[in-house]
Amino acid sequence: MVRVLHIADLHIGVENYGHFDVTRGMHTRLIDFLASFDQAIDIGLAAGVDLVLIAGDMFKTRNPPPRLQREFAERIRRLHAHKIPVLMVVGNHDVAPGRDSANSVSVYEGLQFAGVDIARKPAVYRYQTTNGALAIIAMPWIMREVFLSNNDALRVVGLSEQEAEILRVVEAYIADQTDILLAEDPQRPIIVSYHGTVAGAVSGFEKQLTLGREIQLPQSVLTPIGVDYVALGHVHKHQCLRQSPPVVYSGSIERIDFGEINEAKGCVLVAFDSKQTTWEFVPLASRPFIEITVDVQQSGDTPMERIELAISRKTLTDAIVKLEITVAPAQKSLVSERQIRQLLELAGVAHVARIIIETPAQKEGRIVDNMRSDDIPTPMVALEKYLRQKEQSEQELALILELGRTIIESREGA
Repeated sequence: MVRVLHIADLHIGVENYGHFDVTRGMHTRLIDFLASFDQAIDIGLAAGVDLVLIAGDMFKTRNPPPRLQREFAERIRRLHAHKIPVLMVVGNHDVAPGRDSANSVSVYEGLQFAGVDIARKPAVYRYQTTNGALAIIAMPWIMREVFLSNNDALRVVGLSEQEAEILRVVEAYIADQTDILLAEDPQRPIIVSYHGTVAGAVSGFEKQLTLGREIQLPQSVLTPIGVDYVALGHVHKHQCLRQSPPVVYSGSIERIDFGEINEAKGCVLVAFDSKQTTWEFVPLASRPFIEITVDVQQSGDTPMERIELAISRKTLTDAIVKLEITVAPAQKSLVSERQIRQLLELAGVAHVARIIIETPAQKEGRIVDNMRSDDIPTPMVALEKYLRQKEQSEQELALILELGRTIIESREGA
C-alpha cells in the first residue's frame, strides 16, 4: 500500500498578529507556521508515508529571506534523511505574476537535490517506492500571461475565449497524460495535483491574497477516468469536493486571518491499494483565533465589570484575540483599554490583534469587511504607502498612483 502526505499553503513568512521573540530570534507567527509544518511531518512519518506532496504556496512570497529558506530546508532535509521523496507544486505566492521565472523553491532545482522535485510547469512524476509505484500529474498555478505570451491568437480575443482555450489545453494535457500512464501500468495509482480554484470550492481569505481574476477549473478537467486522487492547494479551507475519485483541498496548515477563525487546519493522509483510494484529514494544533463581542450599554457606570466577565468566559490561553466593545457615548471614558489589555494578559493571550471600543453610531459608520485582514491593505493603499516611503514628490506620486490604479483595475477586470 502506497501512502502519501498531502499538505498545502504553508505560507512560511506570514507574520500577522504577533511579535519578534528575542529568545528564539524569530517572529512568533513564524514559530507557529514552522510548528504546524513540523506536526504535519511528524504525522507523515508516524504513518509511514512514501511521499510528501506539497500542493503550492510554500512561502508567503517568491523571494523568502535566507532565514526562512534555512528553516524550510531543515524540514526538507529531515524528510530526505528518512528517504521520503518530496514534490512541491508551485503556487501563486511562489512565483511573480506574469513571469515564467524563478520561484520561492527554485534553489532545489538548481541544486538538483535528490528526492526533491519542483513542479513549476505542468509535468508528470513517476515514483517507485518500497511499497509500490505512484504517478503524479502536477498542474501548478495557471498564469494567464504565460499562455498569452506563447499564443498570439489568444491576445486578440475576449476573456471568455481566452479562458475556454486555456481550459481546453489543460484538460487535454491531463487526459493525455492519464492515458499514457494507464497504458504504462493500469494498476499504478495516479494523482493529479493542482494549485488553484476548482468549481464548487468554498473560498475564503485566500481570495484577498490573489490580485486579479484567476482561472477556475471544472472538476471534470482534473478527473478523467484513471485518476485516483486529486490533491489541491490554494483554498485555505479543508474540503472534499467529490468522493470518487476524491477531490480534496488539504487546507492551509495555520490560520492567517480572522476570516479563518472557525476553520480546522490540518493535513491529509492518502493510501492507495492499487487503484483503491482511502484518505483521512488529520487536524493540526494550530494557533486559535478568538473574537469576543460584548455590548456594555446596559451596564451603566460599571462597563468594565461586564467586559471582565465576557473575557473570563472564554479560554484564551495562547490565543490570538480580537475584542469588540459597544458602549453608550457616556461610557467611553469609563472603559480602559489599558485595563482590558491587562485582563487579556492575565488570561494568557498570545497576542491582542485589536481592541475596538465604539458607540453604535461609530459601529454603523465603520466599513467592515470580514474577509479582509486589518493588517493587509488593498493594493492601492499598499502602493501609496510604499511610494511615500520613497519620498516621491506629490506630482510624481500622483502620476505613479494613477498608472498603478490603471494596472490594478485592468487586472481585476481581466
